[in-house]
Amino acid sequence: MSSDRFADILRGNIAAVFFYYAIPNVLGMVAISSSGVIDGVFVGNYVGHGALAAINLIMPVFSLLLGVAVMFSVGGMVRCGKYIGESNRRSADEVFSKTLIAVSVLTLLLSGFGILFLDHLVFLLGANAALAPLVREYLFLLLAFMFFLPASLCLSFFVRVDGQPVLAAAAIISAAAVNIAFDWLFVVSWGMGLRGAALATGLANIASFVVLLFHFFSKRSTLRFHWPRSGWNEMGKVAYNGLSEFANQLSAAIVILVFNWVMIGRFGVEGVAAFTIMHYLFFAEQIVVYGFSDALQPIVSTNFGARKADRISGFLALASVCVVTVGFGLVGMLLLIPEKLAGLFLDNGTGATLEITLAFIALSWPAFLWNGFNVLMSAYFTAIHKPLPSAVIALSRTLVLPILFLATLPVFFGDAGIFVTFSVAEFVTFLCVLYFFSLMTPRRVVQGSSPTAS
Repeated sequence: MSSDRFADILRGNIAAVFFYYAIPNVLGMVAISSSGVIDGVFVGNYVGHGALAAINLIMPVFSLLLGVAVMFSVGGMVRCGKYIGESNRRSADEVFSKTLIAVSVLTLLLSGFGILFLDHLVFLLGANAALAPLVREYLFLLLAFMFFLPASLCLSFFVRVDGQPVLAAAAIISAAAVNIAFDWLFVVSWGMGLRGAALATGLANIASFVVLLFHFFSKRSTLRFHWPRSGWNEMGKVAYNGLSEFANQLSAAIVILVFNWVMIGRFGVEGVAAFTIMHYLFFAEQIVVYGFSDALQPIVSTNFGARKADRISGFLALASVCVVTVGFGLVGMLLLIPEKLAGLFLDNGTGATLEITLAFIALSWPAFLWNGFNVLMSAYFTAIHKPLPSAVIALSRTLVLPILFLATLPVFFGDAGIFVTFSVAEFVTFLCVLYFFSLMTPRRVVQGSSPTAS
């Protein structure tokens, strides 16, 4: 493998290298965020708040399927990055090939089961009589096109570790543009409702997959795909290393499911619609944070393989400043213009939905002070091959603590206890992150590391 492409990662200016990876990645993630939010704006304004609630009800299925792909993709990428840092080309190619095969096969199997048991899924997701037809329509099309999203996601991670972050961003941006264009055509011009929104998303994922696939057939690619005949046990190590990413997605699926049950039981369809709006706002911030975190991982894993602790510290400090700035920026908007943010989705909504949304915003904004740093540190632990603390952080902030506080805080504080759940969960997780990092600073983990077994 040519070392020229990776020389800057190991020896170049820290800020220049970080932003070379981070800027295109964040722009790509912003494009995804904008696409997702605009999707909600189209649906909320042209289909109705019931359709908005239906989209949120299917999110647990989406998160579970995506979680499997992210677990293997991130675990494979950081392992591949360490091989690159060790100048082990053969092993880098092997882990790339195995990861792509594993993601593809598992996605097809899970999507097939989902379509086969579609009616059972709709019931399990908590859809009432009014929402069930909408959920079934959207979920069927989501599953039919599902292969292309995990596969393109997997390819994008390996494109970045292959030294082409701009191409990865271009693929994401092209998908977002396709999604928005077809949203306008299908939902607004042709009046296809949720079916149109689902088709637009599916076509966008196909576009991203095609753009990324071409890279690995070009001369720019140093990673080569081939069908491995042995060594599949390495996928266990890959999955273990990406465990925190799976925990993030699985936990999100469970928490969204439980929150939907609580909101629909306590406030009706308007409550689920309000939670959907909050989900879009969380998603918009988190996707930018993930942009910085994902950009950090191949850089850290490569320098970890080359045993460069000082460079890892520099990259981590710079990324921390970026994610904290993003969080404080969103907090400012939530405090200054909450009605305008909620109103983006509610031209056809109800006064009750707006009231619940504003109450949610008023008590959940502190979560954004901590969650960016929590996400970044979880990514850091994955990149240095410390999956256990990474998984503990992910499970704490996205599953254990939210469920614990959702079950206890409303007993003492009523509805306010529901809305403050995420803020308290993120702060407690932040304290855990500080403790883990004190034990696993870059210098300590590099001193205690050894070359990866081939």
